[in-house]
Amino acid sequence: MKITSAILSIPPYISTTWKDVSSLHVKADKDLFTLVVILHTHVQIEVPSLSKATIDAIFEAHASFAESDSQSAKESSFIEGPLSFTLPLKADGPIDSFGFAMQHNLEQANLPPIPPDVLKKITEITRAFHLDEIPFEAQENCNCLHCQIVRAISSQASAPTEEVVQDAELKFCDWDIEQTKEKVYRVTSRLDPSEYYDVYLGTPVSCTCGSNTCEHIRNALLH
Repeated sequence: MKITSAILSIPPYISTTWKDVSSLHVKADKDLFTLVVILHTHVQIEVPSLSKATIDAIFEAHASFAESDSQSAKESSFIEGPLSFTLPLKADGPIDSFGFAMQHNLEQANLPPIPPDVLKKITEITRAFHLDEIPFEAQENCNCLHCQIVRAISSQASAPTEEVVQDAELKFCDWDIEQTKEKVYRVTSRLDPSEYYDVYLGTPVSCTCGSNTCEHIRNALLH
């Protein structure tokens, strides 16, 4: 038996991660209890003959996971509520890959300034995926999300810098990109066609390689 803030393992009944668990409840029978675990797949699993101490440990572990998961989700959200928006990766068509917008909105002209730490994170993402190279424009005397972000990107790009181009960067693209479904791209190695990954450009952005900052995502974004 192993009960932590990450997994619930009670052989031979169940062994899974908390992220796969939808809810828990208990059936009491004198001094022993039956734990009922409902998964997100709607599968219901009953684990009989557990002590109160074990039940308490299970619920404490689940609560710990829920608190941690909630905090992670909060930290990963740059802007919430009225500041939700979508960002286009190409000047001719917006997509919702990052969950924030780069479209001028006159109705937001009088918005308060975006918090500096949030603005910094957004500009870091634009640089990481070379979105700062897209020719967005900020409107004069407008404080909408689009204009605030474009000004921040422009101010950071205004200082000229010299970059040494590495040989590796001059190599021809090693990946073939093919759209297989809406927002889903198959990224296949040109050197080894048996090596391929599926990249999802929805929310959140993901790749079957397990990383959300990999070259497969980057190549799919630039496709």
